[in-house]
Amino acid sequence: MKILSHASKNPERQAELVAGIERLSAGTATIQFASDDDDALVAANDAEIILAHRVTPELFSAGKHVKWIHITGAGVERSLFPAIAESDVVMTNSRGLHAQPIAEWTLGALLYWAQRFDEAEAWRRDREWKQHKKLMTEERKLLKGKRALIVGMGEVGRGIADLLHTIGMHVEGIATTARNTSPPVYANEELDQRLGEADVVIIALPLTKNTRGLFNRRLFVLMKEQSVLMNVGRGAIVDEEDLIAALDRGKPGFALLDVFREEPLPPDSPLFTHPNIFMTPHVSGNFSEYTREVNAIFLENFERYVNGEPLRFVVDKKRGY
Repeated sequence: MKILSHASKNPERQAELVAGIERLSAGTATIQFASDDDDALVAANDAEIILAHRVTPELFSAGKHVKWIHITGAGVERSLFPAIAESDVVMTNSRGLHAQPIAEWTLGALLYWAQRFDEAEAWRRDREWKQHKKLMTEERKLLKGKRALIVGMGEVGRGIADLLHTIGMHVEGIATTARNTSPPVYANEELDQRLGEADVVIIALPLTKNTRGLFNRRLFVLMKEQSVLMNVGRGAIVDEEDLIAALDRGKPGFALLDVFREEPLPPDSPLFTHPNIFMTPHVSGNFSEYTREVNAIFLENFERYVNGEPLRFVVDKKRGY
């Protein structure tokens, strides 16, 4: 059995995979690490398993004997093209490890907005004590009691909900189907109604044909005046031109963004200069031990694969996540 890894090039992480595969397969499996795309195409020819950041149509076509693909991230939209979607190949992802780091990013970004930490940075530049102290005092907001609507209640959404609940926010969720849980989760059909009641709207959705461009002018006008829109899902879920126009109108009043329609974000993007946006370069799910955790998820599934057991984190190829 051969495994192709077209993922991390870190020698330590690669050594972990080699040792784990040797142990779990009793020496019956090998792993080959591709140095680049061309190398991966050659190595895929006799591979049974592919571990990759992304699988291209060319790579999939080259892997004529592939039975299982594991994607190192949570989003699979770039790898879920028709040939894979219509095949019998099992696809899994690494969605189990993003909930905590994204939840902590969410809280950090909300505190930046609520505490007006941008004014603290302005004070360090101009050193005008009274002006910034007055503004921060008058405009500082407490998150306790604020209403957060999380659109997308998968593992990431639930992780965010748990953390925000601990600081006293009133949390609700939106998902494909309603759930009688705590926090309450409403069906997609109730999104329009719930938007107008939320102080903070958090997008934690995967990118699918149904979510692409979902947040646009039509939804923005339904939002609460001076509310906050956060996106930790996928950039293409938000119409960025409509968002900028909506921010100018105050519905929402502020945006906290970690993902963008085009990445890297072009240097001339108007998002850079809008005063009511805080953003980071798609880092909310990243942390220093990320690759080690991905390897752990892969090796746990590899053990299941060797033993003929069901895999965890299987992607529903029809739904796209």
